[in-house]
Amino acid sequence: MDKGYDSESIHRLIREDLHANSVIPIRSWNSEIISGKYRQEMACQFNDTIYPRRQLVENKFSVLKRKFDGDLKAKIFRIQMKEIANKMIVCNIHRFLQFLIIEVFYRANNFKN
Repeated sequence: MDKGYDSESIHRLIREDLHANSVIPIRSWNSEIISGKYRQEMACQFNDTIYPRRQLVENKFSVLKRKFDGDLKAKIFRIQMKEIANKMIVCNIHRFLQFLIIEVFYRANNFKN
């Protein structure tokens, strides 16, 4: 998440309800005071090496939506989760096949010459 999601309520939701670590950069309002318990913890524990990795996740979801349709057909949440998992599996197989065709076969043909 980016700085636009930096609020105490979102940090609380992530920590208490989802039982996960929030990695949201703290907004600077030209002030040294950071309000809220979870925002203060985030300011002290913010990890500059993990945060840039979110770009990889966003890129993967972008590819998934473009190539394999971003809409879900299922109406029931449990089945929606299975549909997303299946799309991700198909996306990974597709990427592996692209790698296999481009890297292995293309290099094999160039190696013979």
